[in-house]
Amino acid sequence: MNSEDPDESEIIIDEAKASKLWIHCNCCFEHYVDEQSMLFLLACQHVICEKCVTASLGRIPGDAPTYTCPICRKNVRGRQVNNALPTNLKDMFHPEPWRDGLPHDLIDAFQKANINSLDTHISKKEKEELKLDKDIQLARTLCRKHYLEGHRLRATRKQLEFRARRISHIVKIRREEAQRRLARRRAESPKQTDCILQGTKNSHSHSESSETRVRSHLADAETKTTLQYPAITSFVHHRNNSFVL
Repeated sequence: MNSEDPDESEIIIDEAKASKLWIHCNCCFEHYVDEQSMLFLLACQHVICEKCVTASLGRIPGDAPTYTCPICRKNVRGRQVNNALPTNLKDMFHPEPWRDGLPHDLIDAFQKANINSLDTHISKKEKEELKLDKDIQLARTLCRKHYLEGHRLRATRKQLEFRARRISHIVKIRREEAQRRLARRRAESPKQTDCILQGTKNSHSHSESSETRVRSHLADAETKTTLQYPAITSFVHHRNNSFVL
C-alpha cells in the first residue's frame, strides 16, 4: 500500500494541475501552475501577470491600486489570483461549477474565453514551430548542397592546379629545347656561311673553265670546217646597167 501512495499522490497532483492549466496570463501566456509570477484577475475579465500589467497607486492613501490592462487598455481594479480571492471571484476558476450548483453560464463563458485564447496561442506556436522546422530543413538542405558544391569546387581546383603545374612543366621543357636548338643553329651558322662562299667560288671557277672549253671547241670546229671544204670561186658582180640585148 505504501508503495502505491506516491503514485496516487502524483496522479492527484497531476490532475490538480491539469484542471488549472487553462489559467494563464492573457498577454504573455505564462501559466498559473508554473508559479513563476503573480497573476491578477482584472475587472475587465482579463487575467494578467505582474510583469505585463501596469499598476497605479490609488487616489487616496489606503485606496486599492488600479491596473492598466494591456489587452483592452482600460484602467480597472484587480485582485491577485489565489485562495484569498472573494468567493464570487474565486468561483470563476471553479473546475466543476455545475456540481456545486453555481450559476455556471458566466463561469463557463469566462473559462471558455481563456481556453480559446490559450488554444489560439498554442496553434500559433505550433504553426511557428512547423515553419521553423521547415526553415531548418531547408537550411539543412542548402547547407548540404553548399557543402557538396564546395567539395566539388575544391576537387576541380585541385585538378586545375595539377593541370597548370603540368602545363608549366611542359612549357619549361619546350622553352629549354627551343633555346638548345637556337644555340645549335647559332653555332652552325659560321660553318654554313663558309660552305656557301666556297661553293660560290667553285661554281664561278667551273663556269669560267666551261666557257673557255666551249670557245676552244668552237674555234676547233671552224678550223676543221675550213680545212675540210676547198674554196669556191664566184662571179664578180658589177653594177647593173640596164639595156636591151
